[in-house]
Amino acid sequence: MLRSPRFYVLAIIVFVAFAFLLPQNPIQTIRHAEDGAPPVDSSVASSKGQAPLGSSAHVKNSTLGFERIFVINLPERYDKLDAFSLAASVTGFTHDVIEGIKGSTVVNKTLPALEGLPKKERARNNIVGCWRAHLNFAQKIVRDRISSALVLEDDSDWDVSLKDQLADIATGSRYISGTPKTPRSPYGDDWDLLWLGHCSAQQDPSDTRRFVVENDATVPPPNHRQNFNKVPALNEMGYDNSTRIVFRAHDGVCLYSYALSFRGAQKVLRWQNNISKFYPIDIGIGYQCRDDAHFKCVAVFPQVVDSHKAAGRQSRDSDIGSFDPTKVREKGFTQNIVRSTRLNVENIMYGKAIQDQWPDVPQLTGPRRTRFD
Repeated sequence: MLRSPRFYVLAIIVFVAFAFLLPQNPIQTIRHAEDGAPPVDSSVASSKGQAPLGSSAHVKNSTLGFERIFVINLPERYDKLDAFSLAASVTGFTHDVIEGIKGSTVVNKTLPALEGLPKKERARNNIVGCWRAHLNFAQKIVRDRISSALVLEDDSDWDVSLKDQLADIATGSRYISGTPKTPRSPYGDDWDLLWLGHCSAQQDPSDTRRFVVENDATVPPPNHRQNFNKVPALNEMGYDNSTRIVFRAHDGVCLYSYALSFRGAQKVLRWQNNISKFYPIDIGIGYQCRDDAHFKCVAVFPQVVDSHKAAGRQSRDSDIGSFDPTKVREKGFTQNIVRSTRLNVENIMYGKAIQDQWPDVPQLTGPRRTRFD
């Protein structure tokens, strides 16, 4: 049956009116960062019932408040990736893999400097491979325009309360970086590197601000802390043995875990590709925190991520060290972590009681307290 022209005109009017009543696409609301970071969707957390953008509540999501999480893993170490993935799954975060690099595949002409490289081939390859893998992490952030990303080594371990710890660290990072009340990131918008897992970190002498967490049951007693260089002397600063601080970092060693912002990754790529003397990547990044006035590093002490030593053959521990293949470790351990996730995986999976690593951990009473110093 033929329709009259009036019918089609009426249908078009109804369609146009209906289209105007539809809600607008929220992705159209985009703010561009002034510091060179990728665009940020300001409507991501604007729905009813969600925490506002930049809230510390977002550190408890599946990427711990960062845009992405990565783990560095040599392709042949399936065992390490298995163990890491299991620990991450019971903690509740997702991750992608940055492939570890064998230093023998990195030729000297691609290195910014040869001075400082070990003479022995094995030592040279270990240092260069590690350096390149961490630069590939920074390159991934820049290439894919990731606003922030966390990276962990594949033998990393953390406390079962990691997300609660990160909520405090996020508050501290916002304070140290001088972030306004409405940041884009829960960790603030003016940091380059956030050092969560290290074996040494020193406070910038020109910035004495600290975010203090007191009566924290996840702080290891002093006799169970192990570090390889200088760390803040908490007792001399007037803090007791259950205190953790967040501060502007001046130097550091070991990269068990750290995060880079987009601009921080840019700065790492530029700095590391223009060095005049070659250093292991952790020392090089520590020196960048110390010597580059434009590179803003925030650290936490005691650290919240460390390296796990699993039960079994000690030769499985590391791919850059030499171990006696006959030595067997009866029980696994992680320095500096009170309630190791790796050692509590079965307890978490089967609803058993969480166990401290050491019998002499003080049993604290009362709530955790925070303050700005």
